Amino acid sequence: MGLITELWLAGEVPARDGLYRADGTAFDAHIDGPRLSAFRIGEPFDLAALLAGSPGLVTSADPHPRGTAELPDGTGYVCCGDGSLGSEGFFARLDSDGDLMWVVVLGQSNPFVLAQAEGPHATFTNNLGHALTVDLTAPVFARR
Repeated sequence: MGLITELWLAGEVPARDGLYRADGTAFDAHIDGPRLSAFRIGEPFDLAALLAGSPGLVTSADPHPRGTAELPDGTGYVCCGDGSLGSEGFFARLDSDGDLMWVVVLGQSNPFVLAQAEGPHATFTNNLGHALTVDLTAPVFARR
């Protein structure tokens, strides 16, 4: 079991903007704030080294009641919610057994309160009504 999976099962995620995959890879993630009008995945980094240097750099991952949607192709779910600081949010993809595939953590997104899935796309809406859509077939988000 990988480090991000252990954190997820404990109800936690890293308190650093990033995409964390169950296969152990991690990438920087960038947004322009809670308007969510610009989102991109950046360079890879070492999650284990990050947490070894700052073991307390974690926050809670609290799913929102309206924050789960089944994928139309039956391969799993997407979910979203918030952390313990108030300004942060996360969204994640789970397989058909409910196991984490990846999670994106964003410190300035505001909480995500609604997850929707249509075709190969998942849309996550924050508590201000702004939405971010990802293509689940994009290489960084696709099943491996």
